[in-house]
Amino acid sequence: KTIQQEMPEHEVEENTTVTLTIEKPQQTATNDVHLFKDGQEVKPSEHIQLTSTSPTTTEVQIIKAKPEDEGEYTVVIDNKEQPLMKLKVHPKPVVRQEMQLPKTRFNEKETLTIVCQFDATPEEPFIFLHNDQPIVADSRITTTIEDNKYTIVVKDLRPEEDEGVYTLKSDHLILDTPSISIVPEEKKPQTETEIVE
Repeated sequence: KTIQQEMPEHEVEENTTVTLTIEKPQQTATNDVHLFKDGQEVKPSEHIQLTSTSPTTTEVQIIKAKPEDEGEYTVVIDNKEQPLMKLKVHPKPVVRQEMQLPKTRFNEKETLTIVCQFDATPEEPFIFLHNDQPIVADSRITTTIEDNKYTIVVKDLRPEEDEGVYTLKSDHLILDTPSISIVPEEKKPQTETEIVE
Protein backbone atom coordinates (compact mmCIF):
# COMPACT_ATOMS: atom_id res chain seq x y z
CA LYS A 1 0.00 0.00 0.00
CA THR A 2 1.27 3.45 -0.80
CA ILE A 3 -0.90 5.00 1.93
CA GLN A 4 1.75 4.20 4.57
CA GLN A 5 4.42 6.40 2.96
CA GLU A 6 2.11 9.36 2.54
CA MET A 7 0.81 9.32 6.11
CA PRO A 8 2.19 12.39 7.93
CA GLU A 9 3.05 11.79 11.57
CA HIS A 10 1.76 14.06 14.31
CA GLU A 11 3.17 13.87 17.82
CA VAL A 12 1.39 15.75 20.59
CA GLU A 13 1.29 15.93 24.37
CA GLU A 14 -1.81 14.52 26.03
CA ASN A 15 -4.60 17.14 26.40
CA THR A 16 -3.42 19.03 23.29
CA THR A 17 -6.14 19.76 20.73
CA VAL A 18 -5.21 18.50 17.25
CA THR A 19 -6.61 20.41 14.26
CA LEU A 20 -6.31 19.31 10.63
CA THR A 21 -7.91 20.69 7.49
CA ILE A 22 -9.23 18.36 4.78
CA GLU A 23 -9.74 19.51 1.19
CA LYS A 24 -12.99 18.29 -0.36
CA PRO A 25 -14.97 18.87 -3.57
CA GLN A 26 -17.35 21.81 -3.29
CA GLN A 27 -20.41 19.66 -3.97
CA THR A 28 -19.59 17.20 -1.17
CA ALA A 29 -21.41 17.98 2.09
CA THR A 30 -19.50 17.84 5.37
CA ASN A 31 -21.83 14.99 6.39
CA ASP A 32 -20.35 12.96 3.52
CA VAL A 33 -16.83 13.28 4.89
CA HIS A 34 -16.13 10.13 6.94
CA LEU A 35 -13.25 9.83 9.36
CA PHE A 36 -11.63 6.47 10.09
CA LYS A 37 -9.07 5.46 12.71
CA ASP A 38 -7.19 2.20 12.13
CA GLY A 39 -9.91 1.22 9.65
CA GLN A 40 -12.84 1.85 12.02
CA GLU A 41 -15.19 4.75 11.35
CA VAL A 42 -15.06 7.47 14.01
CA LYS A 43 -18.39 9.20 14.59
CA PRO A 44 -18.21 12.93 15.34
CA SER A 45 -18.65 13.67 19.07
CA GLU A 46 -17.75 16.26 21.69
CA HIS A 47 -14.26 14.79 21.56
CA ILE A 48 -13.77 14.50 17.79
CA GLN A 49 -15.43 17.20 15.71
CA LEU A 50 -15.82 17.74 11.96
CA THR A 51 -16.61 21.33 11.00
CA SER A 52 -17.09 22.89 7.59
CA THR A 53 -14.69 25.86 7.34
CA SER A 54 -15.33 26.76 3.68
CA PRO A 55 -17.11 25.20 0.67
CA THR A 56 -13.97 23.17 -0.10
CA THR A 57 -12.49 22.55 3.34
CA THR A 58 -13.54 20.65 6.44
CA GLU A 59 -11.71 20.89 9.74
CA VAL A 60 -11.09 17.83 11.91
CA GLN A 61 -10.48 18.52 15.59
CA ILE A 62 -9.52 16.03 18.27
CA ILE A 63 -10.24 17.93 21.48
CA LYS A 64 -7.69 17.33 24.25
CA ALA A 65 -6.14 14.24 22.69
CA LYS A 66 -5.72 11.19 24.93
CA PRO A 67 -3.31 8.25 24.53
CA GLU A 68 -6.23 6.10 23.33
CA ASP A 69 -6.63 8.47 20.35
CA GLU A 70 -3.35 7.19 18.90
CA GLY A 71 -3.60 5.53 15.53
CA GLU A 72 -3.71 6.02 11.78
CA TYR A 73 -6.45 8.36 10.63
CA THR A 74 -7.84 8.30 7.12
CA VAL A 75 -10.74 10.13 5.58
CA VAL A 76 -13.20 8.84 3.00
CA ILE A 77 -14.74 11.41 0.64
CA ASP A 78 -16.92 10.26 -2.26
CA ASN A 79 -15.85 6.65 -1.55
CA LYS A 80 -12.17 7.56 -1.96
CA GLU A 81 -9.88 6.96 0.99
CA GLN A 82 -7.12 9.48 1.72
CA PRO A 83 -4.45 9.30 4.41
CA LEU A 84 -4.82 11.99 7.05
CA MET A 85 -2.24 11.42 9.78
CA LYS A 86 -0.60 8.98 12.10
CA LEU A 87 -1.21 10.35 15.59
CA LYS A 88 1.07 9.70 18.54
CA VAL A 89 0.05 11.04 21.96
CA HIS A 90 2.60 11.35 24.74
CA PRO A 91 0.91 10.76 28.10
CA LYS A 92 1.19 13.54 30.64
CA PRO A 93 3.07 12.34 33.68
CA VAL A 94 1.13 11.79 36.89
CA VAL A 95 2.39 14.09 39.64
CA ARG A 96 2.18 12.91 43.24
CA GLN A 97 2.56 15.48 46.02
CA GLU A 98 2.10 15.57 49.77
CA MET A 99 -0.31 18.09 51.29
CA GLN A 100 0.89 19.99 54.31
CA LEU A 101 -1.35 19.75 57.38
CA PRO A 102 -1.00 21.80 60.59
CA LYS A 103 -1.01 18.53 62.55
CA THR A 104 -1.28 14.82 61.83
CA ARG A 105 -2.00 13.53 65.33
CA PHE A 106 -5.52 13.94 66.65
CA ASN A 107 -7.45 12.87 69.71
CA GLU A 108 -10.49 10.65 69.52
CA LYS A 109 -13.72 12.67 68.94
CA GLU A 110 -11.82 15.67 67.51
CA THR A 111 -12.59 17.00 64.01
CA LEU A 112 -10.18 16.59 61.10
CA THR A 113 -10.46 19.25 58.38
CA ILE A 114 -8.43 18.95 55.17
CA VAL A 115 -8.64 21.94 52.80
CA CYS A 116 -6.93 21.98 49.43
CA GLN A 117 -7.09 25.32 47.62
CA PHE A 118 -5.92 25.57 43.99
CA ASP A 119 -4.88 28.80 42.27
CA ALA A 120 -7.48 28.18 39.58
CA THR A 121 -10.33 25.74 39.12
CA PRO A 122 -8.67 22.41 38.21
CA GLU A 123 -9.22 21.22 34.63
CA GLU A 124 -9.70 17.63 35.72
CA PRO A 125 -12.14 16.54 38.40
CA PHE A 126 -10.76 15.18 41.66
CA ILE A 127 -12.10 12.30 43.68
CA PHE A 128 -11.66 11.97 47.44
CA LEU A 129 -10.00 8.82 48.79
CA HIS A 130 -9.17 7.46 52.25
CA ASN A 131 -6.49 4.75 52.22
CA ASP A 132 -7.06 4.44 48.44
CA GLN A 133 -10.80 3.76 48.83
CA PRO A 134 -13.42 6.30 47.66
CA ILE A 135 -14.80 8.30 50.57
CA VAL A 136 -18.50 7.73 51.19
CA ALA A 137 -20.00 10.77 52.88
CA ASP A 138 -22.19 10.17 55.92
CA SER A 139 -23.27 12.02 59.06
CA ARG A 140 -19.64 12.23 60.23
CA ILE A 141 -17.79 12.65 56.95
CA THR A 142 -18.44 15.42 54.41
CA THR A 143 -16.64 16.31 51.18
CA THR A 144 -17.29 19.65 49.47
CA ILE A 145 -16.09 21.24 46.24
CA GLU A 146 -16.42 24.99 45.74
CA ASP A 147 -14.76 26.24 42.54
CA ASN A 148 -11.07 25.70 43.32
CA LYS A 149 -11.44 24.63 46.96
CA TYR A 150 -11.77 20.99 48.00
CA THR A 151 -12.58 20.15 51.62
CA ILE A 152 -12.83 16.92 53.61
CA VAL A 153 -14.25 17.12 57.15
CA VAL A 154 -14.31 14.10 59.47
CA LYS A 155 -16.12 14.77 62.74
CA ASP A 156 -16.04 12.72 65.93
CA LEU A 157 -12.79 11.00 64.95
CA ARG A 158 -12.49 7.28 65.61
CA PRO A 159 -9.15 5.57 66.26
CA GLU A 160 -8.08 3.07 63.56
CA GLU A 161 -11.20 3.59 61.40
CA ASP A 162 -10.31 7.19 60.45
CA GLU A 163 -6.53 6.82 60.56
CA GLY A 164 -4.28 6.69 57.51
CA VAL A 165 -3.86 8.74 54.36
CA TYR A 166 -6.49 10.99 52.75
CA THR A 167 -6.07 11.68 49.04
CA LEU A 168 -7.35 14.02 46.32
CA LYS A 169 -6.86 12.27 43.00
CA SER A 170 -7.36 13.34 39.37
CA ASP A 171 -6.00 11.79 36.17
CA HIS A 172 -2.67 13.62 36.43
CA LEU A 173 -2.38 14.85 40.00
CA ILE A 174 -2.45 12.89 43.25
CA LEU A 175 -2.33 14.83 46.52
CA ASP A 176 -1.82 12.77 49.67
CA THR A 177 -1.93 13.86 53.29
CA PRO A 178 0.72 12.54 55.64
CA SER A 179 -0.56 9.56 57.63
CA ILE A 180 -3.10 10.67 60.25
CA SER A 181 -3.03 9.05 63.68
CA ILE A 182 -5.77 9.22 66.30
CA VAL A 183 -5.10 8.81 70.01
CA PRO A 184 -7.86 6.89 71.84
CA GLU A 185 -9.48 8.55 74.82
CA GLU A 186 -8.36 7.11 78.10
CA LYS A 187 -11.16 5.06 79.53
CA LYS A 188 -11.90 6.22 83.05
CA PRO A 189 -12.28 3.39 85.53
CA GLN A 190 -15.93 2.72 86.28
CA THR A 191 -15.52 2.51 90.04
CA GLU A 192 -15.15 5.93 91.56
CA THR A 193 -12.97 5.94 94.61
CA GLU A 194 -14.79 7.43 97.52
CA ILE A 195 -12.88 10.01 99.43
CA VAL A 196 -13.14 9.36 103.12
CA GLU A 197 -12.86 12.52 105.13
